[in-house]
Amino acid sequence: MFGPGDDCAQLRPWLGRPLYQTVDQVVEGVHVEWGARPAAMARKLVGRTLSDLAAAGAMPWALSWTICAPPASHRRAWLRTLAEAFLEAAERENASVIGGDISSAPEGAPVVLSCTALGVADQAAPGRSGACTGDLILVTGKLGGALRSGRHLAPQPRIAEGRRLISRYKPHAMMDLSDGLASDLPRLLRASGVGARVALDCLPLAVGLQKNLRGFESAVADGEDYELLLAMAPRTAQRAMRDPLLRRAGLVSIGVVEEQVGLRWTCDGKLLRSWRPKPWAHDFGEEEDA
Repeated sequence: MFGPGDDCAQLRPWLGRPLYQTVDQVVEGVHVEWGARPAAMARKLVGRTLSDLAAAGAMPWALSWTICAPPASHRRAWLRTLAEAFLEAAERENASVIGGDISSAPEGAPVVLSCTALGVADQAAPGRSGACTGDLILVTGKLGGALRSGRHLAPQPRIAEGRRLISRYKPHAMMDLSDGLASDLPRLLRASGVGARVALDCLPLAVGLQKNLRGFESAVADGEDYELLLAMAPRTAQRAMRDPLLRRAGLVSIGVVEEQVGLRWTCDGKLLRSWRPKPWAHDFGEEEDA
């Protein structure tokens, strides 16, 4: 495999193994605050891109990226810090950086970064469309409060956990949680043609959140969690939750897939008919001086 320095990267993937590709962006003022540090932007770019590979049970293999920045940000020191952080984040995940591109943007425009990732898996991913009536709905990690705590700047893709889940426990559907449970779970349900009932009092709340409606809303609607969301047969789910690696990742059951379409929330066993959490939207606003 050769990459940077040539017009194209030449790749030789393993024969007989699925190859997955995904692309993601970090836009100043949308995914990070205006004036965010270059190292934080680079780390978030790698983490949020590789989170998609984690949902496919794929091992990161190769990354390419682009930078579009206005002249004020186009300083040598800024670019060096950005590039070093990107390379370090890729190295931590054993992914090779095989190329990229850089471009100037008009003065006052936001910095826009993009990353394309390739990953190799041992077997095909379930995708979002296989959830079945009676499946348990599970998540990894803690939900909510990512913006307040700063976790959104350093997402930790669940690469090992995604591979373990697919290789040993065969979830019927799996995706990553980037826009929050209230936005992402309905996408999985629509793709599968089913509905679900989620118990708010079973949610794994992030530190600082209380077990009340305000805390539950943060957990399902804040976004930027970058955890795994999956549907799995009940007996298999019970085995998966006892797996040492997945226990450390906080894998828990939060609900059940139902035949009736739509997403329903419960608390203390009671259906909350009028509770409608506001879905997360990526928006850090405008610059104060704009």
